Amino acid sequence: MGGVLVLSSVITSPGSAQARDARSAGAGELVYVATAGNGPVTAYAASSDGSVTPARTVDNPNTPGTDWDPWGVAFDATGHLYVQSFVSGADTFVFPPGARGATPPSRIFVSQIPDNTSVAVDAKGFEYVLGTYSESSVAVSPPGASGTPDGASPFFVSPARTFAVEFSFGPWPDQLSTDSAGEVLVAVSGQPHNSIAAFAGGANGSASPARVISGPDTGLDCAASCKMSITFSRLTGRIYAAVSDGTATRICVFAGNAAGDARPVRVIEGPATGLPGMFITGIAGSQVDGTIYAMVQTSQFGGTGRISAYGRLANGNVAPLRSFTDSGSLFDNAEGIAIARG
Repeated sequence: MGGVLVLSSVITSPGSAQARDARSAGAGELVYVATAGNGPVTAYAASSDGSVTPARTVDNPNTPGTDWDPWGVAFDATGHLYVQSFVSGADTFVFPPGARGATPPSRIFVSQIPDNTSVAVDAKGFEYVLGTYSESSVAVSPPGASGTPDGASPFFVSPARTFAVEFSFGPWPDQLSTDSAGEVLVAVSGQPHNSIAAFAGGANGSASPARVISGPDTGLDCAASCKMSITFSRLTGRIYAAVSDGTATRICVFAGNAAGDARPVRVIEGPATGLPGMFITGIAGSQVDGTIYAMVQTSQFGGTGRISAYGRLANGNVAPLRSFTDSGSLFDNAEGIAIARG
């Protein structure tokens, strides 16, 4: 990866104090996984290691007039779980805090159709849904948006606004996040440069980004077209971008206010990371200790996967603190991920 400065390259041994501390990290948090298809959203203890079973599931509610095809998961400030479907009606399901099993959604809404890949919620409750069909766009729904099954467009709620995002078509999860400044961040894949665009949030923001992270020094570019998943951590104030780039797949960490051709403050890359040749379809950060979680797969569809956890300050050719997979599904068809307190 040309032009990106990696400040250090330290591999943590399994018996080190850092590794021992890491095994107890994530206590009280669950990593939620969206898996394409009709199955449940699954959740795992963040401290998991090896082959594990879900600590919790949130089932398909089978609500008439809706489509359940989880691609994105997110949480709002009050602990409500958002599940974003991809196909057809592209419904957004909102479940109450602590939902499990057959808990019904508290509300359902559709902001645009079809082929929605990602959902994010800001501190004020505005809900952002990224659609990637034809001309890609972000629909901004008002807090508490709730549709009804009646009419020609079941559960549709008119968005407060919609703005276009220009990038090459190709559905990919975890392309949206929100930051502490009230902005919505969008991972934009294209040539000659990939970018992260920050738009003003809420009902009255501009259709043009307030700032853009893009350029040869950012480490976001690929030799050919590739996809990115992003997240913002309110704990660390950092932006995390997972770049699926063949043998150079990596995670770039940026300052929260980065703009222009900004160099990442850290880059997780190299053979010890377990990332080369893999695809990262989801990324999330612990709000307890800053651990970085990545859904690492052999293929976006039809391959096995694992969630690898990297230390808050991981940099360079560093091994994950731990990795785990679902003992049944092996994370086949897993897409986006999110973290919440259990």
